[in-house]
Amino acid sequence: MWLLNELRSRSWSLNLLSGIGLPHPTAAAVAPLMPAAARLLGQPSYLRPFLVASLLYQGWELYIRVRRKRRLAATGIPDAVKEAMPDVDETEYAKAQEYSAAKNGFGFVADAYGVLTGLVSLYLQPMVWNGPALRLALHLGLTPEHEIARAGLGMLICAPWELLHNLPIDAYRTFVIEERFGFNKHTWRSWVGDTLKHFLVEGMLINAIMTVPLVLLVRSLGASAWFYGFVFLTSFALLFNMAYPVWIAPLFNTFTPLEDGEVRSAIEALVRASGISCERIFQVDGSRQSSHSNAYVAGFFRTKRIVIYDTLLGHLESDVDAICAVVAHEIGHAAMHHNYALLGVLAAQMFVMFSTFGFCTDPRIVTDFGFDAPCAYLTLQTFFTLYGVVMPAFSIGLNAFTRQLEYSADAYSVRLGFDIRAALVKISKTNLSDLNPDPLDSLCNHSHPTTVQRVLAVKDLLDHQPHKGAKGD
Repeated sequence: MWLLNELRSRSWSLNLLSGIGLPHPTAAAVAPLMPAAARLLGQPSYLRPFLVASLLYQGWELYIRVRRKRRLAATGIPDAVKEAMPDVDETEYAKAQEYSAAKNGFGFVADAYGVLTGLVSLYLQPMVWNGPALRLALHLGLTPEHEIARAGLGMLICAPWELLHNLPIDAYRTFVIEERFGFNKHTWRSWVGDTLKHFLVEGMLINAIMTVPLVLLVRSLGASAWFYGFVFLTSFALLFNMAYPVWIAPLFNTFTPLEDGEVRSAIEALVRASGISCERIFQVDGSRQSSHSNAYVAGFFRTKRIVIYDTLLGHLESDVDAICAVVAHEIGHAAMHHNYALLGVLAAQMFVMFSTFGFCTDPRIVTDFGFDAPCAYLTLQTFFTLYGVVMPAFSIGLNAFTRQLEYSADAYSVRLGFDIRAALVKISKTNLSDLNPDPLDSLCNHSHPTTVQRVLAVKDLLDHQPHKGAKGD
């Protein structure tokens, strides 16, 4: 489901905020190298709880990754998988486990690299703010109080690092792991092009559009800024999700109306049966980047559309019933207003976050992170940095909520007369999904139930609420 992926990704709001230049919790271990760190042992500091909480988070993530490694090392198909997917053979299961093990094994390296690059980022931001960005602002006839201009100059100075520092990790994932298992469809040229576009559009333009109003609100409204910041970011999330499928997604892929034929006619019938307002049905060339498959309903109001990956049509071999079972699931998300439910959860998260912002009046919140003096921009930046250490706790609850949405969307597909199990199994096979993930890993990190859980849930629905002539079984 597109909205789940875009609003979330460790919480879509957090991704946007971190793009302003806010360090991720993985950067916590770098705090001692900052200019203010020399005073850590001599006086109270906001860096201390930040450092402790972030190191605990990193230890927890390492523990989860070790558990995942042990789980993936087990041989043989578990009984639960055999019950839900009796046609999965040893070779298929072993290959899926090998793929997950390869990703997890590289994850140890990626995590360590993330701490190191986080170290550089957390040191680089105050260094650039206090030095080159300030000198350049003064050279342009500005003053140190021109914080928006100074922040923009700092962003431009740091842009090469922000663009390049994660490229080795992404390149290895794409051209080694994904290539090894037959998923990568990128050329080096297309990968570089997409990386540049993501950075310029999402990393620079969208974050600038979001940051400037927030800074002006904080600078102008004083004690009431927290409420208007909450309203602004919630409205921004809604507008972004309206605009994304129309203006942003087409920058990376080609969306063409699904051609007339049996599949389109069947999907149009599903739309009429569900009663949702959605006349736009597109096929996207997901195969330009990867052979993984997907489908989603995107947008709000008049920008709503159904999108089907060309790879999904290929994996399901143009089986109309199987394709419709998947699309019925996505239509279920729209028909049951899951997009609004997720927006409501995001709004609640924003409200809790911004309601605590009014307490952040101590200038040391800024100076303890190495910046020269507080201002609206830096207060926001360091506030989100400190708040980032509690976000993993929020994500556990959000994951639990979205897993329930997935179950209800599967049930909606069943109510429309489809047995989605065969499609789920086939998609899991072609995507080499982990069919037996560690329970604690799923609890903390997975936004979807496992394929086994979904298949068994659908089976229970069909057993207790039989739908005569269910398609796809």
